[in-house]
Amino acid sequence: MVPCLSDVSLLRSIPLTSLRTIAVVLVLAVLTTLVAAVLLPRTVPATTRASSADRPTRLARPTLRTVLRAVGRYTARTVMVSVPVVLVIVLGGLLINRPMHYVRNVGDVVKALTPRTQVTSRIAPLPQASAYDAVPAAAWKASFHDVGDGSQEATWTGPVSGIKLPVRVVLPAGYRPDDGRTYNVLEGLHGWVGDPQSLVTGIASPQRLQEAIDAGRIPPSILVFPSLNVDGGQPDCVNIAGRPAVGTWTAEEIPRMIQATFPNVTTQRAGWMIMGISAGAYCAARTAYDVPQRFGAVGVMSSYDLPGEGSLAHSGKTLQAQNGLSTMLGKREPDGMRFYVLGAQDDSSGAARAAWLMDDAVRKPDSLTVDTPASGGHSWTLWNNYFPSLLTWWGSDPAVFKAAGVTAPQGDTWAKATAAGVKPLSETPKDQRVVGSVSPVRAMPFEINGLGTIIVAVVASLGALGAVMFWSPRWGRRRDGGKRSVARLGGVILGRVVVILVAAGLVAVTAGIGVNASGGFYTSWRDLRASVRVNERAGK
Repeated sequence: MVPCLSDVSLLRSIPLTSLRTIAVVLVLAVLTTLVAAVLLPRTVPATTRASSADRPTRLARPTLRTVLRAVGRYTARTVMVSVPVVLVIVLGGLLINRPMHYVRNVGDVVKALTPRTQVTSRIAPLPQASAYDAVPAAAWKASFHDVGDGSQEATWTGPVSGIKLPVRVVLPAGYRPDDGRTYNVLEGLHGWVGDPQSLVTGIASPQRLQEAIDAGRIPPSILVFPSLNVDGGQPDCVNIAGRPAVGTWTAEEIPRMIQATFPNVTTQRAGWMIMGISAGAYCAARTAYDVPQRFGAVGVMSSYDLPGEGSLAHSGKTLQAQNGLSTMLGKREPDGMRFYVLGAQDDSSGAARAAWLMDDAVRKPDSLTVDTPASGGHSWTLWNNYFPSLLTWWGSDPAVFKAAGVTAPQGDTWAKATAAGVKPLSETPKDQRVVGSVSPVRAMPFEINGLGTIIVAVVASLGALGAVMFWSPRWGRRRDGGKRSVARLGGVILGRVVVILVAAGLVAVTAGIGVNASGGFYTSWRDLRASVRVNERAGK
């Protein structure tokens, strides 16, 4: 029977950030573990004690029936053990996904895993000003509500693009539309996979914003994080013919919505910055190139130079090269735009290299600040640690304070910020710009990506699975064929449950280490522990 479309749709809509989903997977993992613990002994053939006189002097050739029975027994064991192992891996993924909202439902996972084929894309220009001016004023306003994590959310429809997606805003303490103050604006773009909440929780933006304002490192400002997930797939950064107009959404509609909804934001270019992380970092710079009159500053955190996601990444090398951040930066008409470009040198996506290429391409009066620490990978730990540095850099220009109608603080901004715990800039000299490697062969043996760590994890996983498959089914068998006591039987079953869960946990950890090593996300145990603490805070 072929499943109907409604069944498939229902499956794809299963939420992956819901506590209910996590609870269901947890219960299924426990139940399947219990079933396996009870049924595994049934896969062991009955044996009788033969006397030495009865034993054959030479091995008999196994019959086909014997071979088939053995295959059946081991197949049954494999299925019984594999189900709880897979469920434990899924449970771990759900727990990691929940605080950061990498994916929202099963459909997002399917789209994320679907390979993209090369297509022929054509960049469409942004609409003319008349298209926005023709929209009624009321259509630009959004209605936000508090979501309890320091941010407010609205699901808003862009009147020109037609895109309907969630938008998060973070307001400073005491904000009122009629408080007589002027507020700057920072528009932030999430990575892929991700959503606006990841920028709220992953970089602790409400706390970081307030700390920077209270310390006088930036003037009163508003953060706005629009979603880029128009269809669950890799987001485009520009308008692509035949695709949702994401460029219109990020470059024009979101800023206009913020101006209409929060009427006391600044209209001066110096008071507007766009930033992003990972794929969102590329989009931030690309958007700023398209609307230079809108943003005076750009924050690029762990971007690739050539487009790595979306239509531009799958339209051939020629279009990729034309839309490289460094290439476009070198060709644009310089107008005083400021760039902060962060990239750890051990980021396997080439973020440090992208920063250095952009630094080589920039022309005055544009300016570019390179921040390329030796380590940090491509991780939330890095972005969380350096978001205060980005805010400090933004506020180091007196024009940013002037745009908000306040006087810039006196003294060395960076010195004060560093003394207060903000990460200083790591401006790598040009003669030292050599990107490090996150290869397991080159990493420290027992670091998270180290060859020693990978070998230990694989050996431990295989050993645990071997114990479950070949040893645990024979636990508790009496050679004399007598019955086992209830207490002994319960203890044996509990022992199998423990070893199955241990094996599943080790396999899940090994899979996580492998995924991390291939992606180069975390390059040290320290960074991973820091990220766990971020996730714990985000999940509260």
